Amino acid sequence: MSVAEQTYSERLPRSPQAHLAGSSFVGAIYVLAGLVLIFGALPAAWEELFPHAVVNEFLSGALLILTSLLALAAYFYVGYRLEKANEVRGLRAGIFVASVLLYIIASVCFSFGNLSGIRELGDAVGIFLTAGLAIGLLIAAFRLFLMPGTYATLVSFEEQGWFHATTFKPSQGRKIRRATILGILVLGICGIITLINHRSLGSDRLGPNDWYWQIPFTDNKVGEIPHAYFLPLLHKVHVTVPLILSVLLLWVAWRIVNWPIFADFLIATEAEINKVSWTTRKRLFQDTIVVLVTVVILTTFLFAIDILWIKVLSHPWVRVLQVDIRAEQMKQQEKTQW
Repeated sequence: MSVAEQTYSERLPRSPQAHLAGSSFVGAIYVLAGLVLIFGALPAAWEELFPHAVVNEFLSGALLILTSLLALAAYFYVGYRLEKANEVRGLRAGIFVASVLLYIIASVCFSFGNLSGIRELGDAVGIFLTAGLAIGLLIAAFRLFLMPGTYATLVSFEEQGWFHATTFKPSQGRKIRRATILGILVLGICGIITLINHRSLGSDRLGPNDWYWQIPFTDNKVGEIPHAYFLPLLHKVHVTVPLILSVLLLWVAWRIVNWPIFADFLIATEAEINKVSWTTRKRLFQDTIVVLVTVVILTTFLFAIDILWIKVLSHPWVRVLQVDIRAEQMKQQEKTQW
């Protein structure tokens, strides 16, 4: 009697590198698409639907900000829930790195497609070359994520806490941590104010100051007027960028004092400061008087010795110092006046 053997095909588990790479690029697409929609497409559509000629500019701007904040909150909530449903070690760091890589790839491909030399080859050839460049760069980026060293680096990067709101030893080194946060905020705010005052981010006095990419091979003529399609990235750069930088500054200032390596250094520094024996106010006043009196006495003594040796060395009997001090002073005054 023969017995038929049943064969079962077991599904091989995905490697951690492949799982992290796929999840990172999917998350990066979600992040970049959401940011473009909220900071670029939404304001552009808003101005088309509610132009300033119909709606008050201040009211329109306030409603746009409120709508953008609500959309941003919903966007982060959905992303948080999706990330929790697919927890992978190093996923947040992987999404950050993949977002940067995808942004660089998109910037290179858009710039490449809009080159005059590529456009002269014709739309078909230009689209083929641009698509080939994009596919090659995407494959290279994905293969980079599949490397074992990349996986370990991303996991280590995320474990440092840059993408989490957890605190590190919150009860230790509070004073020096607060002082460090204050110093970082002061420097960062000064830099942002400098950017605004010098108009490094442009202005809308001469027209819209928006950031967009021209989509390659979409320009044509509507009648006699050139027309092209654009991908809006950022609305009112001179307003949006300082706000984004301010939020990033707050996050970095708070996060850096909870970075384990730097936090341990700050905690050890405060512990050493606490060991210092601080003098009393009366003793500090007395020591300051002693130092100032000593400086005045030494200055007077050195000045007197300098004058004495000038007189001695410039005496006709000695004639070691042959320079006429008064003549040199007169020449110096004449040069200064000139």
